[in-house]
Amino acid sequence: MFRLAPIVARCLTMALAMQAHAADTELALPAPLVALLKTGKWDTTPRSFRIITLSFIADGCAAEARADTAKRLAASRCIDATLALAKQDRPGKLDIGRADAGLWLAHYALILGSRDAVVANCADTDEHRSISEALARRSLAEPTAHAPSFAGKPERYPADQAAVLAAIARYDRAHGTRLVTEPAARYDAYLDAHTDAETGLPWSQVAGTGASGALPRGCALSWQTRYLAEVLPERAARDWRLYLRHYLFDAGVVVGLREWPPGRDRPADIDSGPIVRGVGTAASALAIPAARRMGDDNLALRLEASAASVIALAGADPKIAASSRSHIAESIRYLGHVERKD
Repeated sequence: MFRLAPIVARCLTMALAMQAHAADTELALPAPLVALLKTGKWDTTPRSFRIITLSFIADGCAAEARADTAKRLAASRCIDATLALAKQDRPGKLDIGRADAGLWLAHYALILGSRDAVVANCADTDEHRSISEALARRSLAEPTAHAPSFAGKPERYPADQAAVLAAIARYDRAHGTRLVTEPAARYDAYLDAHTDAETGLPWSQVAGTGASGALPRGCALSWQTRYLAEVLPERAARDWRLYLRHYLFDAGVVVGLREWPPGRDRPADIDSGPIVRGVGTAASALAIPAARRMGDDNLALRLEASAASVIALAGADPKIAASSRSHIAESIRYLGHVERKD
């Protein structure tokens, strides 16, 4: 794995602290995330989820700047801190021309796109262009229209590809290109051909192994709806309506989203997080920023209010308690709180 020399690491930690300083008081960042950006010290968040955590933080900072231009400086410093920490934690020497670490590359590009939305000058125009072109090229090279998330793995995930498309679209908006047009059209058509007959929702996986791939998953639907709102808003709106129709659990006080289609439940895994009486913790948490992006603020508020109740229903399960306090969970809560419709 990639490691910096000790003296460089110390300098980078100092830089992270300086870049994150403005976030202490001006942004709504939770204290654990402020500490993360200052020190670069991670909790138990899995390594593969760290770039996602940083991507969510950057998106949240950009959302705050969109809502209040007086926060632009603080937001830019926050995003620069996520970029620095991403570089520190990246999986080996980055080779944009290869398919290694596709998931990492997409979320790094999303951070660059968030920065473009807040700061007039690009952090690294050549790097950003190279990454965006590579993501578009990989998408078009695949018969599934899905770029690989992990090198050498056959699985292709619509949720991950939605993030890829959003990353390319952000580059297009900032730099006046149209790289996303063809990859997005091919993705849209491929999902139309890989849709669950009962719910009308896209599969959670369109290639590779796994018996559950043909089932729409709540965590995936929450995730991809938010990103597709930036690229394919009509599909996002249609899938969102179907998702709520089939997966919304509404018991008044407790509101959540199911992880699996009704009557076709599967066990929990690392992506779903704990499942409590059919309600997925990841699906419900990720649905908060998705709801805000779709303009469904009332549902977002109800989901936020229900989060503690869903965890309480599980009793004293230490896994749920621990996961609810992790950096990845904090970043989802932060983004859910500040995200908004464009």
